[in-house]
Amino acid sequence: MNPQIVKKRRHELDWLRVFAFLLLILFHAGMPFITHDWHINNAETSIGMTHLWDFFHNWRMPLLFVVSGAGIWYALGNRTGTAFVKERMKRLLIPLVFGVFVIVAPQVYFERMFEGQVFASYLDFYPHFFDGNIFNGGNFTPNHLWFIYALFFYCIAGLPLFLFLKSNYGKVLLNKLEVIITKPMGIYLMLLPLYLSLTYLKPYGMEYVFEYYHLVLVVIGFILVSKDEIMESIQSHRLLSVIIAAIFIGYSKHAELNSINLSLDNIYFITSLGYGSLIFAFLGYARRYLNFSNSFLKYTNEAVYPFYILHQTITVILAFYIVPLEMNMWLKFLLTSLGTAVFTLAIYHYLIKPFNLIRPLFGLNKLKQIKQESYEIALCIDKN
Repeated sequence: MNPQIVKKRRHELDWLRVFAFLLLILFHAGMPFITHDWHINNAETSIGMTHLWDFFHNWRMPLLFVVSGAGIWYALGNRTGTAFVKERMKRLLIPLVFGVFVIVAPQVYFERMFEGQVFASYLDFYPHFFDGNIFNGGNFTPNHLWFIYALFFYCIAGLPLFLFLKSNYGKVLLNKLEVIITKPMGIYLMLLPLYLSLTYLKPYGMEYVFEYYHLVLVVIGFILVSKDEIMESIQSHRLLSVIIAAIFIGYSKHAELNSINLSLDNIYFITSLGYGSLIFAFLGYARRYLNFSNSFLKYTNEAVYPFYILHQTITVILAFYIVPLEMNMWLKFLLTSLGTAVFTLAIYHYLIKPFNLIRPLFGLNKLKQIKQESYEIALCIDKN
C-alpha cells in the first residue's frame, strides 16, 4: 500500500457526492407535487415548492458532473486509456444495462397504468417496454439513468483531453493555467467555457447544447482537482462565490417573478456565472470544513450509487398508490419521501450490499476486492 495515495483522498468530494445524490432522492420524491409534468402527478401542487425545485434543478446535476470530473482525474491515475475504458465499462455500462431493463421498466409500467392503460400483469406489459422510445411517444427509456450513459459518453469523448492533461505536455499547460486561475478572481475564468458552450451551440438545439455544457462541467471538475493550489483558491473565494451566486440567481428569480423578459444570452450568462459560482461555493466550503471521514460517510459513499439506481422506481411505485389517496399534499410528500428512503435502504442493505453476485450490477466492487483496493482514490461513480 502506498501511504502517499491515502493522504490524497479528498473526503470533501465524497461528502458532496453523497449530499448531491441524497438531494436527488428527495428531489424526485417531490416531483409529483410540483407544477411540472412528471411520471405520476398529484392533483394538488405547490407553486412555492416548484420554485424551490427549479432552483435545485439548476445546480444539483451540474454539481454532480463537476464532482464526476474530479473522480475521473483520480480514476485515471496511472492507468492507460484502454484500462480506463474497461474500468468505466465495468462501473457504468453494466449498471446501466441492468438498470434500464430491470429497474426502469417498472416505472414505465406504473406510469402507463396511471394514465389509464390496462395490462393483465407486469409480465403482460414487459414486451411493450420495447414499443418505441419515450421521446416519440413510446415506452423504452433510461429515465433517471440518463446520467450514467451521459457520464460514460463524457468519459469516452473527453478521454483524449484527459490523457493529454495527464501527460508531461499537459502538466506544463496545467501549470500555466494554475498561474492564471489562482490570481484574485481568476477562478471565475473557469466559468467562461460554460457560457460559450451555451451561446455558440444553441443553434444546434438545446439537447445538443446541454450535452456539451455537461461535458464542460466534467472537464472543469477534472482540472480543478489537478492542482491543490486551484482548490485552495476555490476555498479562499468561497464567500465571494456565495455573494456572486446570490446576486445573479436572485436577479434571475426577480426577473421571473416580475415577468421581466431576459434574452437567451443573459439567461446563459446568469446560468454560467450564478450557478457556477454556487458550485464553487459548495466546493470551497466543503474543502474547508468536510475534509474528514467517519462511519456515516464510509457507509453512504458506497450506498449512494445503488440508491441512485433504485430510488426513482420506488418513488414512482409509492406515488402511484399514494397520490390518489384523500389526504393533505404535504403528508403525501412526507410518505413518498420517507417510503423511498426506507425501502431503498432496506433493499440495498439486505439484498445488495452482502452479495457478491448482485454488487457488480449496481456498480460495487465485490467484497473481497474492497480491502485490496481501499488505497485507491475513488470519487463520484467510481470504485464505489
